Amino acid sequence: MAPIRGGPKQKLFRNKQVSQFAKLIEEGQIETGSGLNQESSITKAGDTHWGSHFRTFTTLMIIYGAIIEVLEEVEKDTSFKKYGENMLLLYVLESFDFIFMLYLMVEILGFTNDLSIVLQKRDQDLLNALSLVKATKEELQEMRNDGWEELISKVMEIYNKHDIDVPYLDALYVQGKKLRRHATTSSVFDLHHYKHDYLFSVLDLQLHELNDRFDEDTTELLQYVSCLSPSSSFEAFDVKKLLRMVELYPNDFVDVPEVVVRHQLQNYVRNVRCDPKFVKLKGLSDLCAKLVETKKCNTFDIVYRLPKLALVLPVATASVKRVFSAMKFVKSQLCYKMGDQWLNDRLVTFIERDVLGTINNDVILAYFQKMDSRRFSL
Repeated sequence: MAPIRGGPKQKLFRNKQVSQFAKLIEEGQIETGSGLNQESSITKAGDTHWGSHFRTFTTLMIIYGAIIEVLEEVEKDTSFKKYGENMLLLYVLESFDFIFMLYLMVEILGFTNDLSIVLQKRDQDLLNALSLVKATKEELQEMRNDGWEELISKVMEIYNKHDIDVPYLDALYVQGKKLRRHATTSSVFDLHHYKHDYLFSVLDLQLHELNDRFDEDTTELLQYVSCLSPSSSFEAFDVKKLLRMVELYPNDFVDVPEVVVRHQLQNYVRNVRCDPKFVKLKGLSDLCAKLVETKKCNTFDIVYRLPKLALVLPVATASVKRVFSAMKFVKSQLCYKMGDQWLNDRLVTFIERDVLGTINNDVILAYFQKMDSRRFSL
């Protein structure tokens, strides 16, 4: 094993992790094998990727014991720098508020993690996303109805495991640092506060957001959009549902009789199913690009409007968030004065790295060389 590097606290923390994993393996609580039980560290959560928050919280749960042991070692030695801050951190980490909210957020983000991953993909499977929305709502509602006892038992287990004094939850709740003797008889108990003001409030907020973003109309529209998917030889294609989608956008199909739309939809699906160029398409963006490339966008001009409309639906907000995340890297403090066109060009090259990776460097150099006369050849 390579020598452990870093400051004294880093070395102590790594040693505590090793001893913690050894104890868990001995007790049979975790499995052993290649790639398992690697050294963990807490990474900063991203602003737009909720999956990163889930990973951060789960990592914190895994190494929680090692962190507590390190801070307790620091408590015995006042020679450590920022000794007071470390003691404050230990107090916070052992508080009921922190442990309760940690486990609450891990449970909730665990329910929504798969849905977040699906919605952030470039090529979104809408039918799968809709089924995950329904499943996520059911999981959150089930936790609201019957999840309190399981959640509080997990929190209490942490207290017992690490020999932390369990708080008395039947006492009157006191907000902030107010002394309990100043609490009045009208105050609620701690148990009621954590159950209703924390658990129920957070779950209700999550359910409200999901119901608001995926209401009946939105869900219905996404089902129609899924019929345009080119995957599996346009298996999901449904003329009746697409005609219903046309009715939802009357301004985009002015003076277009239904019979004309229906026949063009039928001719379109027969044509693309027989065309080998449409076999390996993954999503609507690929479909639109292939329709333009093959000039079928002119032949089936009415049908072509449907995938174009689908691409500008709010379901594509994940792509917009990816662009803003990319801007944090591209438009840094050293490049904050760049012009709009230069910024757009750099964003395209940064976001579409997969596409640019297929282009040979010699082609790029030759194109750049021809743009202007230069003193020497690149």
